[in-house]
Amino acid sequence: MGGKPYKPKASKANTVIPKDTASLDSTKKSLTKSVPDSLKKESDLTTTVIYSAKDSTIMDTENQVVYLYGEAKVTYGDVSLEANFIQLDWAKNVVSAHGTKDSTTNKIVGKPIFKQGGEPYDAEEIRYNFKSRKAFIKGLITTQGDGLIQGEKVKKDNEDNLYIRNAIYTTCNLEHPHFNIRATKIKVVGKREIVAGPFHFELNEIPLPIGLPFGFFPYKPPQESGTSGIIMPTYGEEPQGRGFFLRDGGYYFALSPNIGLRLTGEIYSKGSFGIAANSQYIKRYRYSGTFNLNFRKSNNGSEFDRQSRSDYGIQWSHSPQSRGNSSFSASVNLQSNSNSQYNSVNTSSYISTALNSSVQYSRNFGQTIRTSLSLQADQNTVTKAVNVNTNYTFGLNQFQPFKKKNAVTDRFIDQFRMGLDVSGTYGITNQVALTNRSYNNFGYTVYRTIDTLDLDPTRPVIIDPRTAANSATNLARDGVIPFNLSTLPELLKNAQFKAQYSIPISLPNIKIGKYINLTPGFNFSGNIYQQKYRYEFKKVNDLAAVYSKDTTSKKGAVAIDTLRGGAFYADYTYAFSMSMNTRLYGTVRFKKGRLEGIRHTLSPSLSINYTPDFTDPKYGFYQTVQINNRVHKYQKGETIPSSLAGQETLPGDFLNISSFNPSQTNRGSQSGGISFGIQNTLEAKLRAKSDTAQKESEKMMLIDNFSLTGNYNFFATQYKLSNLNFGANSRVKKFDINLGGSLDPYKYVNDGYSTSGRRIDTLLISVGEGFAKLASLNFSVSKSFKPAVADKKKQNSNGTEGQMNQINRNINDYVDWSVPWSFQFGFNYNMNKTGFAPATIVSAMTFKGDVKLTEKWNFTLSSGYDFVNKGISLTNISIHRDLHCWEANFDWTPIASPYYGRSSTYNFTIRVKSALLQELKLSRRNTFYDKGGF
Repeated sequence: MGGKPYKPKASKANTVIPKDTASLDSTKKSLTKSVPDSLKKESDLTTTVIYSAKDSTIMDTENQVVYLYGEAKVTYGDVSLEANFIQLDWAKNVVSAHGTKDSTTNKIVGKPIFKQGGEPYDAEEIRYNFKSRKAFIKGLITTQGDGLIQGEKVKKDNEDNLYIRNAIYTTCNLEHPHFNIRATKIKVVGKREIVAGPFHFELNEIPLPIGLPFGFFPYKPPQESGTSGIIMPTYGEEPQGRGFFLRDGGYYFALSPNIGLRLTGEIYSKGSFGIAANSQYIKRYRYSGTFNLNFRKSNNGSEFDRQSRSDYGIQWSHSPQSRGNSSFSASVNLQSNSNSQYNSVNTSSYISTALNSSVQYSRNFGQTIRTSLSLQADQNTVTKAVNVNTNYTFGLNQFQPFKKKNAVTDRFIDQFRMGLDVSGTYGITNQVALTNRSYNNFGYTVYRTIDTLDLDPTRPVIIDPRTAANSATNLARDGVIPFNLSTLPELLKNAQFKAQYSIPISLPNIKIGKYINLTPGFNFSGNIYQQKYRYEFKKVNDLAAVYSKDTTSKKGAVAIDTLRGGAFYADYTYAFSMSMNTRLYGTVRFKKGRLEGIRHTLSPSLSINYTPDFTDPKYGFYQTVQINNRVHKYQKGETIPSSLAGQETLPGDFLNISSFNPSQTNRGSQSGGISFGIQNTLEAKLRAKSDTAQKESEKMMLIDNFSLTGNYNFFATQYKLSNLNFGANSRVKKFDINLGGSLDPYKYVNDGYSTSGRRIDTLLISVGEGFAKLASLNFSVSKSFKPAVADKKKQNSNGTEGQMNQINRNINDYVDWSVPWSFQFGFNYNMNKTGFAPATIVSAMTFKGDVKLTEKWNFTLSSGYDFVNKGISLTNISIHRDLHCWEANFDWTPIASPYYGRSSTYNFTIRVKSALLQELKLSRRNTFYDKGGF
């Protein structure tokens, strides 16, 4: 069905201007004769007519008619006509064509194929007027975008409009289509739209009793930009919320080949409504992006206790391609706190509570200077916390200050390099009473100063956790206030400015002997702040002086006084280092069997470093602050700090808190020690299985990397030796295997305060309890089984470049019928243990299988098993059936996660494949999206 593209055949062609040709030729030759100028002026044609015939050309000069037989072709400008028989009538400026009967098969062959502007029309008979550019067609078959139109009688006007009677419209390309829409009249309006009169739907040539008085059918021209048209809405019922609905209906505007705009809306029977705009844009080799905007006004539909809610969402994604010295990119996702939960159809968006947005611009100046500017926003839809930061960077690439301009060879001092990196941020947050939960093990809470309280501004302000919500600031959960225009002055008042700087310095490498590399290093960096803080621990009585409602607290709180002197504050750090590394090889060879040898590569490394204790109060960067009233007794064998020598108990815990950031703490001291590491690789070399093999031997990686790292701090007052971290990974028979973990070398004792006990500064090996205990372990193994064809990049001449890139980037979202099966599985085990506390274990296996049961049936199953909870994890079953021009899909989630309030869901849909008739479908579903929002 449909017109087929014309393939030129070798034949002679005649160029004739009519009214002066008198010749008859019954052979396969063609004849041309010159035309006098006087007759050329009388012609109504605006260009020349080119014709040819394989069998014979007969010219009737008296009646001014040319008859073409056998694979005849006539071309007039952008109009071409092919048929087994064509008649040219010069007097009437009309060309007629039809097929001829084959005496052998008794069938009509060589039916006319008419083209104008590249659009083909197959027909039984056709008459075309060169002057009026109108045509009459009988038995039309034409392709309009992805759709096919057949009609008994057709008229074509000079504006390329088609008027078709007794027509059918379908996207099935069979001679007897599986389905079609039959209409008494159809009008194809240029290259824009298709309009039908009264029509009804036929399935397998069986008419259904339901009809409509008129209809508009989509038309997609063969170009990437598409065309403007109506988007049909989906319908259904949301049984627990807004009622019956029509949604996702609207109009698509093809603004240009590079920009498309989709405007849609939704309406519910209980009064809710929404609008949305979606735009895609692309400029080849430069950039591409999408922009989405939506707004919804919803209510619960109750007649007596009606609740309403307004939701909005803004998403913008802009991706540049590397070009020149500058780059701009954006990933914006701003939403109301309930928008994703109640309006998202995407599962990952539905369960997500964190929204992140960023807009970035970078520019390089020559080969030396780097700059960038970005805006970032983080939003938590549960706590309603919002953080907005403006970040900037400035950098100088490392250069060689001592290298002479015209030096031929490098001197030792020429290897010295230095650079500069400056970065900063200016941010605001609506968490005005910021709780740092990481301190809860110490039994205290840090709260930031609230300057708006009606208290003496000269003294610190204390915020107690039980009374903060009742204070004049009307704080929400976790000390969060609304983020809007009314609170913006307060948010800007508490805005944070911070800048970081570093001067990277690369010192010359030193070679010791032939095999050992020695690299000295020095690092200098720091921060610049806009404000500073002063801390003071307040007991119960002090708290009662401010808030008399609560006098039962036994923990107290840390009061924070904000210092804004109008100047900037700065800190700095510096460190020295020296590293040494080498590489050793060892090989064991075997004379018998396939194993030819095993090669072991050992890469030891050792580094020495020194960093002063910048948390020491003498620098002014940190303050030693009491954080609670807890009293604990030292255990036998535990090292007592020299400042507390002779004391059996310590009244309260103390912590070093940054003078510039209340959430930054450190128990640090000056550090200077040794860091060590060993990396190993193990390879095997195998002989060929036979003498005729193309390769004499092959290599097999047994262990890609097995490492052990740790460090020892000479200046630490306790816990000088760090945990020992180990890791290994390998790929055996395409199995990806990863192993990692850490070993704790110190002893734990019971203190009656926590289940894990208390870690003390005593090495296990010193008390005969072994070298170290396993603190954490993680192990994973995964493999993907599939035929080789699955790894090939997908290509199809029917898809555009952008469409194929989209498919290859998201190949799991499509059914690839060329791949008969695939299977992936993975096992993960994670264990963490602290002291005497029970180990926390996560152990689960997941798998996904995909099999083509037949050429048209596809079955997919994904599931897993949680060995800890002894239950099946999220399970999904999908069945896909290819029905030629239709497709049926069934998705079922029999086991879902109750953690997010989701229940089991299913979705069954049978629809037309073509995107033009995507709303011609039957569906039944039960999903989380239709559970309502109240």
